[in-house]
Amino acid sequence: MTGAIRFDGEVAVVTGAGGGLGRAYALALADRGAAVLCNDLVADAAASTAAAIGERGGRAVAEASSVATPEGGAAIVDAALDAFGAIDVLVNNAGQLRNAPFAEAEPDEVDALIATHLGGAFHVTRPAFRRMAVAGHGRIVFTSSSAVFGSPWQAGYAAAKAGIIGLGHTVALEGEAHGIAANTVLPMALTGIAEDGPPPFPPDLMRETVAALAPLAPEMTVDNVTPLVLYLASRGCTLTRRTFSVGCGHVAEVLLGVTEGWYADGDGPLSPEGVAEHLDEICDPTGFAVPGSMLDGARLIARDRPDPARGRRDR
Repeated sequence: MTGAIRFDGEVAVVTGAGGGLGRAYALALADRGAAVLCNDLVADAAASTAAAIGERGGRAVAEASSVATPEGGAAIVDAALDAFGAIDVLVNNAGQLRNAPFAEAEPDEVDALIATHLGGAFHVTRPAFRRMAVAGHGRIVFTSSSAVFGSPWQAGYAAAKAGIIGLGHTVALEGEAHGIAANTVLPMALTGIAEDGPPPFPPDLMRETVAALAPLAPEMTVDNVTPLVLYLASRGCTLTRRTFSVGCGHVAEVLLGVTEGWYADGDGPLSPEGVAEHLDEICDPTGFAVPGSMLDGARLIARDRPDPARGRRDR
């Protein structure tokens, strides 16, 4: 790409835009020319972000529907269309935390996390996707979390965030024919999301968390996340179906792939004993591959499967 990334004449929807990362995204998109629909369940917070954009010479409207229902998702997209007549960019950012040890996690608390994070991304993206498909262009950014690698006291949150990666991959595959690109970010920033809630972790885990993050804390700002999101939201971005870790001035692609593994054909039927014997081969990262879809994963297995008639792998 050459030149500054701009969004002149484009319309962006940002959920959870009342504070933290969402507010930063909305302000940055507006500063670069986008008209922005600022959604937040806290109406005053959404209005504050929209007002700040207006004070900076931009265009924005506030909207306070919940992302956690189909009706709320439709209302958010309709509000953008009513105000600005289009939707070119969607940043799914709305979220919440309800931490608890796994054995004590209440089903309704977990349901609420999944409804906001995974359900919210689905409910807002579906009507936005339909409009983008008609227009022949769109950029969608999903928000996951490094909690997908495992995070104590965050089973529901991690599960919801892991689901978002699969959702994003599928939206990207179906969107390609319509000029829609979809990517996912795992942001690292201190936003105060848990300030008004109960202690996020038990004391020992909290001490470990503070110790791990202390060297990074000065760089864990929203300004060190926003640039990647703006790039992924831009027309110049041709990447799709990708996942990125971003924060502290660092950007890296997160890969979900498969090892070359082991085929049982030459050793008789697959058995638990065979699995145990061949664990080193099964887990060997040499030949690690990143399938482009579920079907690509099947094609990789078929490609490398030993030929029973010849006793070798097809290459």
